[in-house]
Amino acid sequence: MRPFILLAVTAFVVGFISCKEDNPEGTLTLHFKAVYDGQPLQTFTTHPFEGIQQIQFTHLSMMVADLQLVKGSAVKDLDDIELVDLSFDNLAAAEAGYTLTIPNVATGSYDGIKFGLGVPPDLNQKKPADFSSGSPLSKTGYYWVAWNSYIFSKTEGRLDTLGNGTLDLGFAMHTGSDALYRAGQGTIPIVIEEGKTTNMNVLLDYKDLLQGVDIKSHPQNHTQSDTSEIVKIVNNYGTSITLSL
Repeated sequence: MRPFILLAVTAFVVGFISCKEDNPEGTLTLHFKAVYDGQPLQTFTTHPFEGIQQIQFTHLSMMVADLQLVKGSAVKDLDDIELVDLSFDNLAAAEAGYTLTIPNVATGSYDGIKFGLGVPPDLNQKKPADFSSGSPLSKTGYYWVAWNSYIFSKTEGRLDTLGNGTLDLGFAMHTGSDALYRAGQGTIPIVIEEGKTTNMNVLLDYKDLLQGVDIKSHPQNHTQSDTSEIVKIVNNYGTSITLSL
């Protein structure tokens, strides 16, 4: 497993790898998978949380933006933005994850991959009506009118706060706003071969993602003046995402 290192947003785009039209191409397939403590995360199943608490997830999704392959100090653009939904209520689907297939990638050896979690500030200035129906950014359910921002990620479920087997507290941890956009890079050797598919796993461990997050006291975050817990979530991306081939 290779860790995903958070970067300063301003350092995310550093250049382009040139590509002639007659260059051979292959396919890169990314398998985004939710796990909890290293095991496939199936919605509507219960897991240990902080102290005596138990947690159950009902919805898991996020916007992934500016996907790029890295080679030295240059990058190759792959995809502008994708809505990655990891809400799977059966084990086989949770193990398979969300598959993003990117064709027509120039062959060669790359040093790693970069992407952002959320909606980049330039796109976050827009609204769903600005995009065609095929774009993830056209979805009104992922736009926060009161915040003038897209919802970058949704982590929803129920909490057993007393440890007695009763899921007594619903929660909806939604991230958003330019200040909570995070970009990062994973250093991992990626080889794209002509006519072949290279597979990569992107694992997001929700136990690590929610480390230190006080869901019991802040089950929802609808006030811009109180973002303490969702800031913890986005800052945990670097320790909760790992890459593997």
